[in-house]
Parts: sequence; C-alpha cells; structure tokens
Amino acid sequence: MTGQFPQYSDYVPASSKPQPVHPSLGLGVTLDERDRAERFLADAYADGRLNEFEFDGRMEQVLQAQTRRDLNQAFYGLVDVPPTSKALGLHPAYRPNLVRQDAGSSSGRAAAAIAHFSPFVSWIFGPLLVNLVATPGSFAKREAAKAFNFQFVSTLFFIVAMIANGIVDDRFGWLIGFAWIAWFVLTIVGGVKAAQGENWQNPARKIARWEILKEK
Repeated sequence: MTGQFPQYSDYVPASSKPQPVHPSLGLGVTLDERDRAERFLADAYADGRLNEFEFDGRMEQVLQAQTRRDLNQAFYGLVDVPPTSKALGLHPAYRPNLVRQDAGSSSGRAAAAIAHFSPFVSWIFGPLLVNLVATPGSFAKREAAKAFNFQFVSTLFFIVAMIANGIVDDRFGWLIGFAWIAWFVLTIVGGVKAAQGENWQNPARKIARWEILKEK
C-alpha cells in the first residue's frame, strides 16, 4: 500500500519542500501521539473527509512514522496547521486535546461558553486561548472563533466611533452608549447560547462579516 499511496514528497515540489522549523520535529513519536493520530484519521474517515484508500495509506504512514516530522507527513493536505502550532513544533492531529468534544458534551459547551464570557475579564485573549487549545472542527473551537471575531470587530467600531465623536464635539455620545449596551447584551446572549449548545449567529456579525479566525 505504501508504494501506491502518494507520499509527502509526491505532493511538494523539491524546491519548496519545508525544512524542520522546530527542534521537536526530530523527536521520536510517542505511543500517545501515535494513538491520537490514529483516532484523528479514524474521525476524518468517519466524517467523509477521507476515502478508504486515503485512510489506509495515511494510517500506514502513521504506523511507520519514527519522528514527529514523519508523523506530520501523514496529514499533509488534510490539516491546516496554525502558525502558533508551527512555532511550537506541535500538530493539531496528534497533540493532546486540552479542549475537546462537540455541542452535545458538557465540556464542549462549557469551553464555548467560557470563550464568549471571557472578554469581560480578558478582552479578545480569552476567546483566542480557547480557540488555540480546542480540537480542530469542534464546537468549542468554532464558538471561540465567533467570540473572538465579534470582540475584534466591536473593538474597531468603538475606536472609530470615539474618534469620530471627538471630532464632532461629542454629538454622538448617545450612539456610543447604545453600542456599549448592545455589546454587553450580545456578549451575554452568545455565552448563554453556547452553554446550551446552540449554533447561534450574532446579528452584528451579519453586518460585519470579517473572519479573523475561521468559524467553520
């Protein structure tokens, strides 16, 4: 099967093959990492993201991998590795799942709710942290992205609004006050909906469609 399944080197031109960017890529593959990688591929196959041929080939690569760099090759083209994970030499397909589960699990709903409520004490950094540690494709990761994007767009709005209000001699102070109330209410509603496991769309995001973090 190995001779038939396209290997990492078949996907990447020789001139653009990536070089190790972190010392940990040369570390040996642990049993836990291999187990998590196998479960990741099994989930991808069950979700229809891999056909049987691709699943068998990638699983064989996982079983034969000796280093983390070898293990990464089994997921080439299947997983987008965030820049933060690249910098730390991690890979979302086999790193420990610090935040996991979907909307049907209490841990997934709790993590999603924390992402929405955390801006009250940590601004955008709370949702960002949850998004970084959440399992790719999970309910918690999607909700954390929604929370981050809403808070980021809201921050830009308030900055622009306050500058404009200063220019026109505080004529729109009432509008800024109304916007603060709307931000507070929408943040609360987002957290409550996430805690209930609902895939709620913030109405403010329908107007400002920027996606700094992917919501899917």
